[in-house]
This record gives sequence, C-alpha cells and structure tokens, in this order.
Amino acid sequence: MGAWPDLTEYHEAVQHPPRAFADPGLKAVTLELDRFGMPKPATGGNAVVYKANEPGGILTFKKTWAIRCFLRPISDHAERYEAISKHLRKVRLPYDVNFQFLKQGIHIRSNWFPIVKMQWAKGDLLHSHIEKHLGYPAALAALRAKWAILVRHLEAAQVAHGDLQHGNIVVRGGSIQLVDYDGMWVPALRGRHATEIGHRAYQHPERSGQDYGQEIDRFSALVIYLSLAALERDVTLWERFHTGDNLIFVREDFQQSGRSAIWQQLRRIGSREIDQLTAALVAMVQQHPMKVGNLDSVLKNPASYPASSKAPTSIPASTPAQRVAPKALPTPAVPSWMKKGGYRDHSDD
Repeated sequence: MGAWPDLTEYHEAVQHPPRAFADPGLKAVTLELDRFGMPKPATGGNAVVYKANEPGGILTFKKTWAIRCFLRPISDHAERYEAISKHLRKVRLPYDVNFQFLKQGIHIRSNWFPIVKMQWAKGDLLHSHIEKHLGYPAALAALRAKWAILVRHLEAAQVAHGDLQHGNIVVRGGSIQLVDYDGMWVPALRGRHATEIGHRAYQHPERSGQDYGQEIDRFSALVIYLSLAALERDVTLWERFHTGDNLIFVREDFQQSGRSAIWQQLRRIGSREIDQLTAALVAMVQQHPMKVGNLDSVLKNPASYPASSKAPTSIPASTPAQRVAPKALPTPAVPSWMKKGGYRDHSDD
C-alpha cells in the first residue's frame, strides 16, 4: 500500500473528486471551501475531515457528507467498522448518523486508502449550543435530561461511543446526535484494544488503550452531565473555566481531583445535587476506569456519594488562559500553506 498519506497529500487529492474517490457519489461532490477557495479541513487526533455536497438528481435529494480520511493506519479498521455498522443497524438508536466504511476510499500515489463517508450532522456542537443558552437554565436542564436518556439508551443497547466530548455531540432542536465512531465499542469487538482513548478533558485520567468495553463512556458521561448541571446554576463557570476545547473541566482537574479551582467553585454553588454529583466524579477518579458506575446508578443513588471534604477551603482562582486542555492524541504538523489558507484544528473531528 505504501506510506500512509499525510495532510498535504489528502488536501491535494480531494481537490479533484472524480480522480480521488471510487464511490460514485463522492466523485460528483463539491467540497466546502475556505475564504481562499481551498478545501476546508478539520482535523483531530485520528482523521482529517472534509465537508462535501453531493448534488441531487431527478429522483434523489442533495446530500451532505463528512469525508473522514485517516491520519494513521489501523490494521483492523474495516472489521471494526463492519461490526459497528452491523450492531447499530440491529439496535436502531436515534443518535447515530448513516455512514459507510470504504476500503477503496481515496486514491493517492497509485494506491487506495480507506475513508469513512458519513452523513453530515446538522446543528450546533455541544459547546456552541451551551454558549448560546447560557443564562437560560431551563434550556440547559432540558438538554441535561436528554443527555441522561441518551446515555441510558447507549448502555441498554450495549454501545459505547469511546470519545464523548463537545466536538462529537451535535444538538439540533430537541435532538442529539453523535458523530465520529472510530473509537466505538460494540459486543463483537470484545477482547480488542481501543484505537484511541478519547479527549483528555473528558476521560478518566488513568484510561489506556487496554480499557475498552461497555464501561468506557461512563466517566465522560458524568463529566458532561455535571458540567450542564453546574452551568444551570452558575453561568460564570463558563467564563472562568471554559478554554474553547472543553466544557468546564480539563485533564489537570481530574489529576488533582478535589483540589484544583473548579472543585472549590462547584462547592460554592451551594447545591446538594451538585455536591453529590461532584462527589461521585471525585470517587470515580479514584476507581479503575473500567470499574466506575454508570450515570443512572449515580442519579438513582446520589446519597451513596456523600459530599467529601477533598476540596480545600482556599484555592487560588484560575483563569481560562491558565487552563489549557490538550488534545487526545498528538496531531500531525500542519503545513504552513494550510495555516495561511484559513486552516483550523478541531479535536472534535
């Protein structure tokens, strides 16, 4: 197959869809362009993504796709996506989008490399949706309730997303959709290792590639739920602790559970519910990543996590500038011409 393509090679290839893609629909797409007229990429730790519009015909509607081009080889990618696709068709959750793993996806240097053709999810990414609704506690409360239902449904369907974070959660109207299934777990993948360990601002600090199963979403599910609950009651948390690449927590908060500034501020809210949710999250940090309880168990038995005294009485205030949430995996260097072309780095894709 040859050396794996880099960002520059992907960027050059997608400028010529009829030559780049084997899929008939993708041959006809028009890519979203930046202000310089170049394809607009968004990249995370595992893939560079392009937004592409497929024109409609007499009997077909116009479609919009996310074309995911992988930044590193994964030997069993095809098997994983086949297992994920089969299971999602079986359980029929309302939170996923249509996708196809294309082994002969994109043509570069006389070789074919795999891609994922995924329906473009319309709506706001979670952090953008939250920012629009700060100061509207009823809206955040409604979103929090829907989040709890989504997490419950995933558990019941034996699905774990693997990277629950703001950039993989799309909110539109009254619905939530999840995107990016590279790290997803379904029962057919039991016994394998994870291909990624998720966004650092949402994952258990001890999670490793060996931690891969039904339990991998439980910590991040509570991080998101607690963040929403806290923002309902104190919108100033957003200005103080949101970095642009998180909600209100960063990795260092989990490594200093109960001791960094965010924990002190949560206690100052003076809410029994927030205190119990905070205590549950602190308790989870002390547990093995695969031994933590699910969100339903926390919500049904909040008293089993009594408010702890781990948070000190005085902590220096932190500012967003001091709180940097690193990406989940190192992202390949961005060529200078991409930076000049309006390139943006997104851990969400």
